[in-house]
Amino acid sequence: MTIQQKCNELNRSIHDRLFLNNYLSTTIGDYERVFTSIDLIEDCENAIEEFENIAEANLQNRSTLYIYGVLQSMYCQQDGLFHLYRTITKKTLKNVYGLFELYNFNKSIREVRDDIAGHPADRKNGKEFYFIGKGPNTKYSFSYAGYTPHFRKVDVDLRLFIEEQRKFTTTVLNDVGKAISEQIQTHKDKFKSMKLTDIVDNFNYPTQLIYRGIFNNHPLAEIGLKEIREKLDTLKSELGKRYNNKIPDSISDIFRLQNHILLRIDCWIANKELERNTDAEIFMDSFDHQMDELLEILNEIDDEFGK
Repeated sequence: MTIQQKCNELNRSIHDRLFLNNYLSTTIGDYERVFTSIDLIEDCENAIEEFENIAEANLQNRSTLYIYGVLQSMYCQQDGLFHLYRTITKKTLKNVYGLFELYNFNKSIREVRDDIAGHPADRKNGKEFYFIGKGPNTKYSFSYAGYTPHFRKVDVDLRLFIEEQRKFTTTVLNDVGKAISEQIQTHKDKFKSMKLTDIVDNFNYPTQLIYRGIFNNHPLAEIGLKEIREKLDTLKSELGKRYNNKIPDSISDIFRLQNHILLRIDCWIANKELERNTDAEIFMDSFDHQMDELLEILNEIDDEFGK
């Protein structure tokens, strides 16, 4: 799998509603930082590949634009990996070099960019000064030198840099993907033993009490209405825990319709207009239909959390 494909896969993973609602939306800026980091990593990989695809015969004897470009792409990709990894894993890393140390990554790739394309004429607050060699260079090889204050010469193999960075990038992205999966599973496990469908089990009984009020003016209709509301309130609370109070739209729409129906039933009971009320009968028939849809969705959620 290419780095671009891994980025696309991660983009889907961060939008998993369990991860997005419970882990990525709890701190302001985390979601934006993560998806822009993924985008940055992918764009930088595209830029690096563009450099690789340039025919060496088309390069001038001494080319610095491509050197600056590929080093900057690698530098930005490292930043993207750092911010993505730290945000997803919540690990305390002071800076990108902490990530390099964690993965035993060659930090000289970043330092070469800082030497010649960062602040070459004022490196480390005026302690070092660098310049690219004036002679010809190849696509993947060039030299630069500087004063530290002692004279220092560095030979760079861009092909090796790209290979090392690609391995590093792939490993970090794989670990980020694993961290997301583990966090989703940890959240599921909290509710594994509690089924949402159990909350609305035996819902038929309180519903029948309302029907009896419609057909026989039964006084227990009010009790049935109260029990239905209590069960639905408990269900909403449990769904809120699973989705960080961001209940799926499909369920919210059902709750909206059910709430309207129950308000009308309550009004008819209070005004003693429930008996032989055809509208109430039609409303309850709609309520039953909404319950069938709700139970179907709840079964799917219970299956998801039971995995």
